[in-house]
Amino acid sequence: MKENENMVQLQDENGKDVNFEHLMTLEHKGSYYVLLEATEDMDDCKQGEAIILKIVRDESSGEDVYATIEDEDEFNAVFDKCMAAMEEEDSMAEALELEPDDVEDVDADDDDDEE
Repeated sequence: MKENENMVQLQDENGKDVNFEHLMTLEHKGSYYVLLEATEDMDDCKQGEAIILKIVRDESSGEDVYATIEDEDEFNAVFDKCMAAMEEEDSMAEALELEPDDVEDVDADDDDDEE
């Protein structure tokens, strides 16, 4: 596993290097997970599709590695948490990206009060 900024390089089952974009890391019940987006087509995952992997400690090397989530309930809970985090991130981004037309122009020297 090699990381360069937001890019993560993994090996597929055939030993071929495959690039992913790291979208987020999140914690769920004391374990950590990564959400990665494929940057190229593969057999099991097409470009633009995302995968969720669990970060586990390799017993022989002592290093952190990414592993497939085998438990369906665990996967669904982590998936829901990823979706909620992405929705929250999107709504925060939308709130910060106000267009000039979205902000009402207020004139502090409004003379409408004089008649």
